[in-house]
Amino acid sequence: MQSINSQDQSTQAMTEVALALSMAFFSLLLLALVSIGVPESTEKITQDAQTTVPEFVLTESSSAIQSAEDKKQPSDIQYIFYFEDKLYDKYLQETQIKSLNNKQKLVVAMPMDTEITQALTLQRRFKNFDLALSIMDSEWLAAFESKINAKM
Repeated sequence: MQSINSQDQSTQAMTEVALALSMAFFSLLLLALVSIGVPESTEKITQDAQTTVPEFVLTESSSAIQSAEDKKQPSDIQYIFYFEDKLYDKYLQETQIKSLNNKQKLVVAMPMDTEITQALTLQRRFKNFDLALSIMDSEWLAAFESKINAKM
């Protein structure tokens, strides 16, 4: 009977060691996962940003800064209206694509019931422009409808 007890004690000791090792491994795993998800401190980020500024940025003249700001400012925006398969300017006069300035931003407004295929076709027609598609409001729709009724 004593041999059974001595074997039982050595098995228990090995089980305890294995359990302790697995708990230690699990703790290290959790620590690694938590450290991956924690963002860097803001102090370190600001310190890195301060030390990596190139010298040429610090010595840039004010005229160069002014010209860079002028380039960033958007130029005048052109508004074009697409109504019944024709293009109109803001004065409700028919216009052509070739009369538009492709260096300016272009906003093309269309009625709400315009099909997606027509909108995609418009987008392809204005591929050389900085284009934004928009929906006409009720006032513009009324203006176009009154213009059509006046022609009839």
